[in-house]
Amino acid sequence: MNRLNFSHFYYFYIVAMEGSIKLAAEKLFVSQPTISDQIKLLEEYFDCKLFIREHRQLTLSKEGELALEYAEGIFAKSSELTRRLRHSIKLPKTSFDIGMTPFMSQYFLYDIITPLFEKESFTININQDQRHLLLAEMEEGNVDMIFTDNKDTLPGGVDTYRVGLNKTFVVAHKKFKKYKKNFPESLSEIPFFNYTGETKLKYEIELFFAQNNLAPKVIGQAEDIDLFQMITEKGLAFTIVPEVAKNRLCLNKEVIVLGELEELQTSVWAVLKKGDRGLGYKLLKGKI
Repeated sequence: MNRLNFSHFYYFYIVAMEGSIKLAAEKLFVSQPTISDQIKLLEEYFDCKLFIREHRQLTLSKEGELALEYAEGIFAKSSELTRRLRHSIKLPKTSFDIGMTPFMSQYFLYDIITPLFEKESFTININQDQRHLLLAEMEEGNVDMIFTDNKDTLPGGVDTYRVGLNKTFVVAHKKFKKYKKNFPESLSEIPFFNYTGETKLKYEIELFFAQNNLAPKVIGQAEDIDLFQMITEKGLAFTIVPEVAKNRLCLNKEVIVLGELEELQTSVWAVLKKGDRGLGYKLLKGKI
């Protein structure tokens, strides 16, 4: 396999940083011809000149400047890895990591975290996983904030903040418009597309059906909102979605709201480590 030789690349990096082959040779304890040979092999690999040699002066070519930019990042990471693994040094985080529980993307108002993207000193990472796994990552310091629709049975080592309350709606193709008249009893007469898994929303939907003696025919189950949208737009079944997803689906004029399920309001909770007064806390308090 034709791979970049990192020994060659390191020699290039030292020459570029020192500004001369002579100084690089002294630093690396090798001969000048050895370094020259390494640089030549690297240039052959990249199929371009990395240095411009004029009047005994060595300057980086345009390609060499790009290569140096990558080299600085690669060898800085190499040094960081060595320090962390060899000496178990806990380095300061340069990212703000957000965890979201499943289905959050369907009713999460991303405007909440928009100010974070203006913080140039941090990169913002957003990942989805089960709540107990995210909490474990938070305990290890790998997750800074969690967004979830359920604060029940959370451990004592966290603080929770309610950041949103979303309504829940029944949406369907406009061909089902007549079923608005006797809503929600009329739902038993229309096919239904449900959620998979043991989610809070699915549990509340099934509880709502039971309490109202509703038994619509379930034609399928999924988690992907894009599939919910396709099922709804094609008039194959009605779906029950939070407000954010409803707004998205109703951009299509063929989709209408049959009614609101007031019993199924969804709260969005932010979870931070107990006593955390850092970036996440400032965000929630409007101080960013």
